[in-house]
Amino acid sequence: MPRAQIVLLCDSVTAQTLTGKRTEHEKFVSKTITAQAPSSMSRVKVSRWVKTSMRRLVPGDFLFIDCDTIITDDLSSIFQSGIISAACLDMHSLLDRHVKRKQFIESDKKLGFTSWMSNRQYNSGVIYCADTPETHKIFNRWHELWLFSESKNITRDQPSFNMAIHENQSFFTELDGIWNCQIVYTGLPYLANSKIIHYFASNLVMHTSPFLLASHEIFKKIKETGIIPKNVTALLKNPRAAFDKEARIIAGDDMLSVINSNYFESILFMRKKLPWLFNFINRLCSLAKKIVKFFMIKTSRKKSGKIDFYN
Repeated sequence: MPRAQIVLLCDSVTAQTLTGKRTEHEKFVSKTITAQAPSSMSRVKVSRWVKTSMRRLVPGDFLFIDCDTIITDDLSSIFQSGIISAACLDMHSLLDRHVKRKQFIESDKKLGFTSWMSNRQYNSGVIYCADTPETHKIFNRWHELWLFSESKNITRDQPSFNMAIHENQSFFTELDGIWNCQIVYTGLPYLANSKIIHYFASNLVMHTSPFLLASHEIFKKIKETGIIPKNVTALLKNPRAAFDKEARIIAGDDMLSVINSNYFESILFMRKKLPWLFNFINRLCSLAKKIVKFFMIKTSRKKSGKIDFYN
């Protein structure tokens, strides 16, 4: 999209740091808009303050795109769609099937929000925003609700985003998952036709990802040099295939319930931080598997007179 108008929105403190090697972004953006956020807020809270204020800060129709994303196709069609505000389901899942259903509902109830009753949770990483009174109404309410959430020590912007949508559902449209392909969880059905890949850098267990462009090393190198390396540029030419060679597909309720469990997360933590303990327990599990297999074969012999296959 060589003619795309790319607007960088940031707070004034961040803008002051975009000097020297950090000015390379100017080659890619059409304009930078600087917001005067409250100086008393932490950097994390400032980013949310700016995000929930963006409709009044950026003129005209625009498509907001989070920074942990890769553009894979022409995006211009959304501006001719006739919609005024839109986003995709979080993790492409209805709330009653969502891995974080319990956390979302608890957060809503703590704040007195009722958006969970719609059985939908929208992801705020990609949002279409037409410059209409209706969209301004949603965003003004989002900012107001976020300030309330922040006063209750809930900094995340999605609870307030979803409540603002819930209160103004007639102005809102649910986007197809190709516009915000969240590959970490249930994004595979949308990957082939994706327009934006959202690789969810902050939501992964121990910040690991099968998506090569989500590498902390890549970001570190760009931060240090201000330049996108050639090997990264090569990946960007075909981002739908930019996966680790040893990546596997995991599906089905049984497997996903294990992967999404705290038990699995603790095992992964052990593998990274205490490899000796992980290896010891893994050897014990291997021994236990052999013992169980031995008795299963023995029982099978007695029942049928033959040995059934046990993996």
